[in-house]
Amino acid sequence: MGSRSPILTLLETIGPITSHRVNDRPYCQTMLLDGIRILDLTQYLSGPSATRMLAELGADVIKVEYGPSGDPSRTLPFVSGNSSSYYTQQNRGKRSVCIDLSTDRGCDLVRDMATRCDVIVENFGPGVLERRGLSWERLSGVNNAVIMASISAFGKTGPLSHLQGFDLMGQALSGMMHLTGDSDGPPQFTGSPIADCAAGLTLFGAIGHALFHRERTGEGQYVEVTLVDPLFAMHSIAVQGHSATGGTWRQERSGRQFSIVVPSGTYQGPQGWIVLQVLSPQWPRLCQAMGQEALATDQRFATAEARIANSTELLSLVEQWMQTFDSDAALLSHLEQNRIPAAPVLSPEEAMTHPHFVERGMARTVSDPNLGDLTVTGLPIRFSSHEPPITEPAPPTLGEHNEEVLRELLALSDDEIASLAADGILIDEGK
Repeated sequence: MGSRSPILTLLETIGPITSHRVNDRPYCQTMLLDGIRILDLTQYLSGPSATRMLAELGADVIKVEYGPSGDPSRTLPFVSGNSSSYYTQQNRGKRSVCIDLSTDRGCDLVRDMATRCDVIVENFGPGVLERRGLSWERLSGVNNAVIMASISAFGKTGPLSHLQGFDLMGQALSGMMHLTGDSDGPPQFTGSPIADCAAGLTLFGAIGHALFHRERTGEGQYVEVTLVDPLFAMHSIAVQGHSATGGTWRQERSGRQFSIVVPSGTYQGPQGWIVLQVLSPQWPRLCQAMGQEALATDQRFATAEARIANSTELLSLVEQWMQTFDSDAALLSHLEQNRIPAAPVLSPEEAMTHPHFVERGMARTVSDPNLGDLTVTGLPIRFSSHEPPITEPAPPTLGEHNEEVLRELLALSDDEIASLAADGILIDEGK
């Protein structure tokens, strides 16, 4: 017999792998964040979206809801019972503890819980943590390994740090809204709250790095993300382009046609809207696909600058050609065969049932106690060593895990928990 296979030796070293498969890929029994405890003090969208992704990777996320009503997102569309589909999407798989934080006893409970967790995530307004004795300085003084991760509108420093704000303020102040809309129309916000979502994704990644730093050094730290900074960081050319030209160039709204790469934008197909993104290397191929090779050397369109200057005329030519197809599917197939980047503009309803999103686990089903089977968005990351569970966990009812968590973290007795409930410090909708 030959020598032992190195891969078999490696597998014995790293331990067992389950025989279960999702999309034909094995995944490890232990989830990536197994053993990490998160105290989630967030509400609405930005913070809960970050902690939801941590829960999807196996973290124990304890959501502290503010009594008596809990996270206000329970009242956002679409409401059923004492919760909503909005709440379910961002809070499935978490444990809920509902505490009256207007009381000293309630704040003491949260403070004691916080020092027994790995990460505290919060999105309070300016000064709220300090007034409740939950500041980073105070908590880290008790446990210097704890990580606090914060989302606020504008951060702890800077001229705007004292202000509260929501998603639209982030879109407006980042300069992103200025670039959205028709050239002769007002600035517009996006249909989805991208400032909230970008902040949540950014904080999710930052928490992972803070945990990695603690793994190496043993030190906790304070991590801060704002609604405005991630959007400002997303400017691909507006900031550096304005600086590089000494202020002579500025990016402006350009409607459905990209202002600096033409033809790129939204075009009317035979049935619906189609997007193209044609850079200079693809331009001759598009001309060939259109059966109009002469356009590639036409002085109106031969260079990137010329295509920008004559973008309206080029848009018309492209759309006229698109109308010669019987269907969007036939048009997209022809573009694909010619290696032209293109896609149909799907509605959210079309996207959530598209086979691609379903197969990749982006459209997932939660069995909600109030709404029944509910389609929600999934984790937008893939790991070779981890797959999301086949069955999504349900969201918690308000205060569902009060007793369980307080016994586990603080070793409170039944009598102590009953006293807190009798005094209205703990709220449980099931009782």
